[in-house]
Amino acid sequence: MIKYLILIIFLTSCASTQPYLKIGAGYKFEETKIYWQNKGASTNSNHPISARFELGIEQENITYGISHHSQWLEGWPVNSNGEYSKTEVFADYKFRF
Repeated sequence: MIKYLILIIFLTSCASTQPYLKIGAGYKFEETKIYWQNKGASTNSNHPISARFELGIEQENITYGISHHSQWLEGWPVNSNGEYSKTEVFADYKFRF
């Protein structure tokens, strides 16, 4: 957690750029099924409505930052079901046409 906090402080302190925050949702129409073991029972808690959060900086065609993807209606704070999630640092190059 502390490494994410350090990255957020770094991203928001860059004076030459304007940091951004994205909060969004998507609908997953294709996904690998993930099953959780809950008290010996196998359950599938993949909800199709995804949650996306991104904090980053864009400099010309390069974007970099931290991104988190999970589900809006599974896991904390909605319920105690297991949920698939990922948090990643990223760097993207944008091609313009």
